[in-house]
Amino acid sequence: MGTDIRIEDDFELAVAEGLSFRTLYVRVLDRDQPAPAPEIPADELRRRAIAGTVDAQIGWARCLLHGHGVDRDPEAAFRWFKLAARSGDPEALNMVGRCYEIGWGVPVDLAEAAGWYGRAADKGHAWGEFNLANLYAQGRGVPYDEGKALTLLVRSARRGNPKAMNMLGRFREASSMPRRRSRSAALWYRWAAERGCFRGQFHHGRYLVAAGRISDGIPWFRASLAHAPADFRREALAMLRADARLELRELASEAEAGEQGSLA
Repeated sequence: MGTDIRIEDDFELAVAEGLSFRTLYVRVLDRDQPAPAPEIPADELRRRAIAGTVDAQIGWARCLLHGHGVDRDPEAAFRWFKLAARSGDPEALNMVGRCYEIGWGVPVDLAEAAGWYGRAADKGHAWGEFNLANLYAQGRGVPYDEGKALTLLVRSARRGNPKAMNMLGRFREASSMPRRRSRSAALWYRWAAERGCFRGQFHHGRYLVAAGRISDGIPWFRASLAHAPADFRREALAMLRADARLELRELASEAEAGEQGSLA
């Protein structure tokens, strides 16, 4: 069973606000979905990968990339992603792009990364769309193009990608048009937060607090801080410490005390 989230077809507005647009939908799995199948051991993945199973080739490449059940070997991981990509599998195409963007087992080549992301995006891969959008938004490996970035982000968000939803919130918040900024950004952040994006959770909390709903915003700050990486957490705590509202400063102190306690 799934949940439909309504998103209007005008990505500049993101919500209809009384106007008539063609409505599209994002399909998102409920939280009570069945548990995933048990993880396949690395040696079995390797056997299946050698036999030519594309999903196993991708899984074996991930084991090599991250050192799961095997010595870490990014160069070998890249070769396996590349082999899987010969089939046209969009996940493999996207992962080859990631290798070129980040330098996993291959020298960084942003133009090459954009090409692989584009091939994944052309097949409707949500992360390929998101990763290519990031390159367009920053002018890395491709000419800066906000319009293309937004189009790709909306496509990715429609497929249920919470990071794309959060990034659309950031675009809308930065918009020079108050009508777009005030309501559209808030909705994108809420959708991202509800799907588990730690950035979306923090920004959703910000918007709730700004609307005077401090008690509603604090749980979203807590959720964000609970699973955000260290660099984002540091910046988030600094913002909370500097806030004029006592409740947020107390939240920051509580979170920092928890960090110190875990290190003791």
